[in-house]
Amino acid sequence: MLLADYRPRPALVTKTTFVAQPRFSVIDAHNHLAAPFGGGWDQRPVSQLIDVLDLARVRRYVDLDGGWGEDILHRHLDTIKAAAPERFSMFGGVDWSAWPEQGDRFGEWAAGRLRAQAARGAEGLKVW
Repeated sequence: MLLADYRPRPALVTKTTFVAQPRFSVIDAHNHLAAPFGGGWDQRPVSQLIDVLDLARVRRYVDLDGGWGEDILHRHLDTIKAAAPERFSMFGGVDWSAWPEQGDRFGEWAAGRLRAQAARGAEGLKVW
């Protein structure tokens, strides 16, 4: 006999319901657009991303890539957020590697950076 002959055979029969799409629109509250976590959507046309979000009924998308650095945040604000401001929220972040350089002034420096990010269009803070 084979090992497969000794495995339990499921006998449960249940109703199966296929769900083609969510009943309600979705807010994706934690995601990334850039590689390696987001598949490089920040390098594709925003219209393609919006098409995919429409298919999945995602009406709002929170991008947390700005926590990696202000250059990414600014690029996403200028391209993705600018193309569809009602669909995207971009979060900024604190550059913790600046702590040794800033020393005791780090808190004030970081608060200043966050105020600048908010003024530029960031709507939240990714805390690492």
